[in-house]
Amino acid sequence: MTRKRWALALSLAISAALLWLVVRGLDVGHLFALLARARVAPLLAAVVVALAVNGPLSAWALQAALAAHGVAPLPYRAAFEATLGHLALHAGASAAVGKSARAVYLARCHGADVAGALGAEVSLLGLKLLALVVLASAGALLSGHEWGAGSVVLSLALVAVWMKCRGSGVVRAFSLALVMGLGQLVVFALALSALGAVVPVAPLLFWFPLCLVGAKIPLSAMGLGLRESLVVLLLRGSASPEALLAASLSFTAIEQVLPGLLGLLCAPRFVHKTLG
Repeated sequence: MTRKRWALALSLAISAALLWLVVRGLDVGHLFALLARARVAPLLAAVVVALAVNGPLSAWALQAALAAHGVAPLPYRAAFEATLGHLALHAGASAAVGKSARAVYLARCHGADVAGALGAEVSLLGLKLLALVVLASAGALLSGHEWGAGSVVLSLALVAVWMKCRGSGVVRAFSLALVMGLGQLVVFALALSALGAVVPVAPLLFWFPLCLVGAKIPLSAMGLGLRESLVVLLLRGSASPEALLAASLSFTAIEQVLPGLLGLLCAPRFVHKTLG
């Protein structure tokens, strides 16, 4: 077995172990009953938001990040196709594989500088993390934690320094990252609504972005298991643990798996152009 296959097997094993640790203390019957009774309308709305976040918004953010790294202007269609191909590899392999492949694709098919494209991928990831920290800090403020204001100021100061080094493209990419983070929050809130669970805005805005940040640690497959563990742990008391787990699993299916499946439509062409 190759090293990459070992890494994939290990990440799947970690996801399974974390899910087992979460599920073993819950009422599994109630969990499945919640999923079976989920309302369709909020889930469909969540799908629309997730597709907008992972499609058009992601492509626009990629364009902005590439511009910040001095890469020649990329047509929107090319950015969108690269984003769809990246989604398939992200879901089927790993985030690192998807982002690296997208950088190579842009270099081979559109003449982008590989170093610039990889730098844009790293910058975009960093800006997405900062956007999630800003959202969590806003939630902390709403929850009565005054340190949230300092966290927001520090995060925006980092963006300002980044902009001074890379130009106005950083501001556009960060603004889009904020909208994408809010979109992910809306997807989770709609999943909760579909299950009949209501979580107050302040704790939802405070804790869920931190769950998304934690899920980016490259331990489990697509953050599965790690995200669910954090959601149940950090949002405990806001809703039943069964509802929180069901909402997190729904979020994974809508926000991670579905866009990856749609990305498969472009994956053969994407991989052929990347490797060819």
